Amino acid sequence: IRFLETPGHTPEGISLLVYDLSVSREKPHAVLTGDTLFIGDVGRPDLLGSVGFSSEGLAGILYDTLHQKLLILPDETLVYPAHGAGSLCGRNLSTDTVSTIGEQRGFNYALQPMSKREFVALITNELPAAPSYFGQNAMLNRIERATASQDVDVNAEALSVDDVLRVQAEGGQVLDVRDPADFAGAHLRGSINVGLSGAFAQWAGEVLDFDTPIALVVYPGGEQETVTRLRRVGLDNTVGFLAGGMQALEEGPDLVGRTDRVTAGNLAEQLASGRPPLAVDVRAKHEWDEGHIPGSVNIPLLGLRERLGELPRGRALTVYCASGYRSSVAASLLQRAGITDVTELVGGMAAWRVSKLVVEHS
Repeated sequence: IRFLETPGHTPEGISLLVYDLSVSREKPHAVLTGDTLFIGDVGRPDLLGSVGFSSEGLAGILYDTLHQKLLILPDETLVYPAHGAGSLCGRNLSTDTVSTIGEQRGFNYALQPMSKREFVALITNELPAAPSYFGQNAMLNRIERATASQDVDVNAEALSVDDVLRVQAEGGQVLDVRDPADFAGAHLRGSINVGLSGAFAQWAGEVLDFDTPIALVVYPGGEQETVTRLRRVGLDNTVGFLAGGMQALEEGPDLVGRTDRVTAGNLAEQLASGRPPLAVDVRAKHEWDEGHIPGSVNIPLLGLRERLGELPRGRALTVYCASGYRSSVAASLLQRAGITDVTELVGGMAAWRVSKLVVEHS
């Protein structure tokens, strides 16, 4: 294995050249490209904009890295990126797990013949909004710290109800990782729902504070997985989990909150009534542009915490997303902020379309 400096996505980015010495000592068998080169895309250069690095500057460095270090490798060199689709690290990430330099040279849109200026313009134009934790993670990767596999047990201690309430009272966070339907049925008041079964790491990293203790509410047996997945995005601040899960709250019904849910048909009736709720679409803007509920407003979950002041007080709100995952996150954030007259649309925009209700386009 040989280290190859490949800056651009971040200044300190590296790739690893892997040699099969039984075949050749000169030609690498594979290259592990991290987040510098993906299958179908390249690493986004905008994550360090808030800490003194411009997107355009890093994009120019990335161009040099790609053309002077990676694309000079033999076409048959296998390419293994750090990950594939399902992340906001790029806009065209493939679900494939392996490719070759030759295949990427031919099919990756960012590797087609163009000048550095054209590349910089292409790579920095209309990037999807980056979760706030991306920049945080980029900084964490530059310092010496425990690996994600160390000290997990310390962060998965059983907590009593009083322990969890103390975390809340002292300004900490309670993260409930159960599915949205279960969370809506009953949850500890003031807790935040990010279901483990969805895009968990992305949204946990976006809505949780990195410096504030986190107590967990999980399904029995899911404690270690939850802590491990949080640590992968730099959330090392878990203090434990509620022993017994929601059953531990059976003797304290006053501690339990619920989230009302509405079907697409019932929401359509409410919107046509004399006192309609305000429908809040928490999907990304491009999803909104492709079709939304008439009369709704678009406040993407990515950035919702900073825009809570835009929501009217004294009017019922119904939040929705594509399927119901992000809307549960949003509803829990609103309730935690004291906006309690909140309902969520079961099944999201998908259910609205299946019900053949009117869709408005921007």
